[in-house]
Amino acid sequence: MGQNLGSLYGLLVIPFNNEDRSNSRDEENEIREATLRAIGEAAYFLAEKRGFTPGHELEDWLEAETQVMK
Repeated sequence: MGQNLGSLYGLLVIPFNNEDRSNSRDEENEIREATLRAIGEAAYFLAEKRGFTPGHELEDWLEAETQVMK
């Protein structure tokens, strides 16, 4: 090893406090909720396109998840 970590060390050490952690969790929750809403809406439209034929809910959800995550 023996490498100089001077510039790299600054990237690895990130100031941290509980407030930052709380804000980060709030943002993560908002993103997660928005993603789930988008997937739900996309799944609804896929089901609607099929005429709401029962038995395809999981298929619709997984396809919607793929679409939203692209």
